[in-house]
Amino acid sequence: MIIYKKKIYDMGVVIQIEKCYPGNFGAPGQTRGKKKKKTPEDIRRQNEKNRWKRLQRIILANFKEGDWHLILKYRSEERPDTYEEAKAHRKKFLDRMREAYKKAGIPFKWIIVTERGKRGQVLHHHLVIEDVRRNGIETVKLVKKLWSYGNEFFASLYEDGEYEKLAEYLVKAETKEECGWSTYSRSRNLIVPEQKVEIIHHRRWRNPPVAPKGWYVVKDSIWNGENPVTGQPVQHYTIKKLDKRREENSGWLGS
Repeated sequence: MIIYKKKIYDMGVVIQIEKCYPGNFGAPGQTRGKKKKKTPEDIRRQNEKNRWKRLQRIILANFKEGDWHLILKYRSEERPDTYEEAKAHRKKFLDRMREAYKKAGIPFKWIIVTERGKRGQVLHHHLVIEDVRRNGIETVKLVKKLWSYGNEFFASLYEDGEYEKLAEYLVKAETKEECGWSTYSRSRNLIVPEQKVEIIHHRRWRNPPVAPKGWYVVKDSIWNGENPVTGQPVQHYTIKKLDKRREENSGWLGS
């Protein structure tokens, strides 16, 4: 019996699905080729991809459309000379934000990475944060009050692909050769989605994939390719819960 694996990452309103054939099986009608040895560059690229996919899932599980990708910038006269100085500024800001949220009885959720600019001198911070407007907390006003070193740039998070692009950008920002710094940081209260594996006893998976009732397939998320080591087919895609607007448009289901 031909089987394949279905790996599921459940982020609530968004679910990522990966399908592949186990090492002992192959796709119907396809001869298993000789395994390819991974090069150091293959390993580096795969590790980076795994990191941004993991970060993407954390963002999806904890933040929603309308939350913020915030860039904290410096005035020219306030620019730190070292990463350690910038890190101290970052910690002071986060501590003050956390204290304000705690007083309001609201959990403070965040992801942050510090990036060096193209010229190698200008440091700035990328922060993913909830947009809170309750219990006396207004995130935008609070950030403007507590970040005292320069300007702030707020970009609203969007659905269908934006989270993926943001996660990839943040991971690349932390791995630039000229940085030589540590990884992104995040608050400990974030949900970290775990993988669930199902064994499917079927010869082939559907292509294109079809979403269950009440969900739709994010079109741009569908990727059909092959495992670079085994040469066997793989399929990745994302499904998302239908909101009322899309529920009225049945064309989204199974697209």
